[in-house]
Amino acid sequence: MQQCYPREYKKKWIFLSAALIAATAMAASCGNDRDGVAHLRAADVPVHALVQGSGDPTIAFPELFPLQVAVYWTNPEEGVLGVAHALREMGIPFFVTRDFSRAIHHRLIIIYPSADSTTFAAGQIEELTRHMRSGGSLFAVNAVARSLGALFGFTAVTPSRQRYQVNFSAGLDPALRYLNRPEELQVPLGAPKYGQVFWTNGYSPEETAAVLAHFEDGSAAVLRKSWGKGAAYLCGVSFHDVVLRNQVNRDYDAERHYVNAFEPGADVWLLLLRAWYETVEPAAVRISTIPGGQMSVVLLSHDVDWEYSFTPALSFAKTEASLRTRSTFFIQTKYVSDANSKAFFFGKNLADIRGLFSSGHSIGSHSIIHSRGFNKFELGSGVEEYPVYQPRGTGFDTATGASVFGEVRVSKQLLDGEISGQYTDFFRAGHLRVPPTLPEALQRCGYRFDSSFTADDVLSNFPYALPLGLLFEEDSGIYEFPVTIDDSEDPPLAQRVGNALEVIRANAENGAPNVVLIHPTESQGKLQAEEVLLRRLPPGVAAMDMESFARFWRARDRLQWTIRALRDHGLMELEVTNDERIEGLTFEFQREIADLKGDAKLLPDRRRILLPTLETRGRIQIRIQFHSGQ
Repeated sequence: MQQCYPREYKKKWIFLSAALIAATAMAASCGNDRDGVAHLRAADVPVHALVQGSGDPTIAFPELFPLQVAVYWTNPEEGVLGVAHALREMGIPFFVTRDFSRAIHHRLIIIYPSADSTTFAAGQIEELTRHMRSGGSLFAVNAVARSLGALFGFTAVTPSRQRYQVNFSAGLDPALRYLNRPEELQVPLGAPKYGQVFWTNGYSPEETAAVLAHFEDGSAAVLRKSWGKGAAYLCGVSFHDVVLRNQVNRDYDAERHYVNAFEPGADVWLLLLRAWYETVEPAAVRISTIPGGQMSVVLLSHDVDWEYSFTPALSFAKTEASLRTRSTFFIQTKYVSDANSKAFFFGKNLADIRGLFSSGHSIGSHSIIHSRGFNKFELGSGVEEYPVYQPRGTGFDTATGASVFGEVRVSKQLLDGEISGQYTDFFRAGHLRVPPTLPEALQRCGYRFDSSFTADDVLSNFPYALPLGLLFEEDSGIYEFPVTIDDSEDPPLAQRVGNALEVIRANAENGAPNVVLIHPTESQGKLQAEEVLLRRLPPGVAAMDMESFARFWRARDRLQWTIRALRDHGLMELEVTNDERIEGLTFEFQREIADLKGDAKLLPDRRRILLPTLETRGRIQIRIQFHSGQ
């Protein structure tokens, strides 16, 4: 990634020695003590014990109502986090079970993470067949037994670690209806330079099966076999690899770009599940990914990581206010001078930060020394605190005295201590360099949100729960909001507003948000580009700050809700309870709504309802009457 500082700043300071910079900082009228450390107010930031969730997904995701998708967990030696992420992000109701008799009572069943000759008894295969003939549907992953070939429509299966792309056949099936752009129809799995990537299964299809997607070797990657009123779908890739692996940035360089492009490599699998659910379940209902009935949102953010960025930041804030929107400012709390730059978290800069906060904009942490080597930092002890913590950059990618805990905890101490009413729960790493221990450090220091990856790098435009250790076993409780548009790449932002708008339109088609990162190093060209971008947003796309959307997403993900038929599915009752305040909560239905009873608004398409703001620990019931005959 390119350096976040402007070119003129790099040219000015790169040749200054650390001693000269330190002397300059000491001479500044900033209230420093004799050691060159600014006298600052530091809030108490306790370091909590690591909180780990339930290791049993059948407890974490329980059965609550008939319209849930049943995830039949076939192998307890392998987790379900990949498919659970996909379903949660799409707002699809589901539960996880090891009990076949419970799964078969639900119209839609996902068989995950694999199926071999020991997965089903002969009688169970017959039950699944009858289930589909009567209108049910299966969505299986990596079925490899010959005894399952007739059920899913294949005659042979060939495993391989040398498949690098999936090619979808546009329009061949309603389950592909959201895949309409070239980037969605040709999906990389990894770069051929690796020789081998993860395992995939290529199928030889029966004559009666439809091939919805191929691998580049011609074998089938996605199959559908019709059974009476229902159908069986089969994927030769695991959501562990095509969703979760990308989200923890352990893919095999599957991305086609790093930033500033539309890259849905993981999202296509989420959209495939969404379309399958909506197509097969006539009474399908899900939680919208965007608040307030909008198609998408542009989430505005600014990284303030240069001593001369604070005054321009005020200009951005003023212009955004005039456009009736706000942004989130990620502040570098640089209180020590080093080889990279002098300290600047004091004096007028502090006053400017307080002004941003008091005018309604939100504040996040952007670390202390903003090191390019942050991804290599050790976790630290957890006792790092101001002013004892003395990190110093010795170059653009080297540092001494620094740790992940120190950068996370001490920056929060200073922001919360110096800004009255501030509670810092959003973090963005300097240079977007992410150490594996970051989720743990953020969780234990009281953060809730992070924005340290780019959407193209993790191949996903949707927010997601960030796993501990950037591994595959367990979520950390931190939510990741990857960066879509970044101004630090060439050409200048003013020259690529049109391209940015095209990325926003593509994401809007899928209901995905767009995180825009602009460094306020000047208040002319960049500010004008942002204003043009905001004035030209497509219909149905709103702009807001990251913090507000992040709170919506977290509350949405933790929502408890049920929906039940009261009379032949023509009348249904939706009940929602929430632990956290949520504004703009929207539910989407596949059937047209005739009438509502309860405190909710029917949107013009008559297939979505907008709930009122739900305060903390709220509860609401809505009755939905559908048009007869649907």
